[in-house]
Amino acid sequence: MTDPKTFDHLLLGVGAMKAGTTWIYDALNRHPDIHFCREKEVHYLYACHVNPGILSDKSRMRRAQGYLHFDPERSALPVLQRRVEWTANWLKGPVDDAWFNGLFQHRGAATWVADFSNMNALVPTEGWAALHARTAKLRVVYTLREPMDRLWSHVRFHLKMQGATEKLEQWSLDQLEDHIRTGGDYLQHSNYVAAIKRMRAALPPECLHIALFDRIPDAPRAFIADIERFLGVAPFDLPDSIVTRVVNPSPPRPMPKGLAERFAQETAQQVEGLTALGVAVPATWNTPEALTFQ
Repeated sequence: MTDPKTFDHLLLGVGAMKAGTTWIYDALNRHPDIHFCREKEVHYLYACHVNPGILSDKSRMRRAQGYLHFDPERSALPVLQRRVEWTANWLKGPVDDAWFNGLFQHRGAATWVADFSNMNALVPTEGWAALHARTAKLRVVYTLREPMDRLWSHVRFHLKMQGATEKLEQWSLDQLEDHIRTGGDYLQHSNYVAAIKRMRAALPPECLHIALFDRIPDAPRAFIADIERFLGVAPFDLPDSIVTRVVNPSPPRPMPKGLAERFAQETAQQVEGLTALGVAVPATWNTPEALTFQ
């Protein structure tokens, strides 16, 4: 007799950051067999194994402010009641498996519950192994983008969120390189090879789906169809408004001349490492044509 699992059908999106994950979430959130809770990025696995503070009481209270905002002239009472009920679960402690499961109380008949957090790409192997051991069926989607294209988009988006977009115009090339190397987790999120190795060391091959950002603009419906087959769910016809939608765009700034050369070694290591892992990257990666500036 096998031990009962804590989670049944769990889908995790793990990035890479600025590699189309919000667009993928937007598409899958409409599928009747896939249920996301009110918070797209819970960060539960990351909180368990890397940084508990991301789901501290104060952090959850700060995020709850947005969940409870409503217009009494326009909001429907049953919808508001569900939102308040969900927010009460969000604020309860302790933050553990039961808490995480409680966030999906409105899943209805959906087969899969899902959480998309780019921070999950940084979770250590032992975290993945522990999650796999207590999940009946675990599936993980990891989308990769040309390394310099992703890095430059990440920098622009991060500075936008910090209200510091003007630094893109003010900084010298040396200052920009220093910011990337010392000012955050840019290069951690750029290390696709390390993330895949951590996950593969803990998860059976059928648990991990590696996709390429390049396919989203070229064949968006086929991209989502691949994920549907990976999950074993029926196809869902996406509306044109979702297929063509651009979400969370970074400020449109061309990459400074010389920046790609500063990180050429890191980029080459990723392309070579992915190839060694059996991941077929486009021939355009690591070339000027790969940089879309989006």
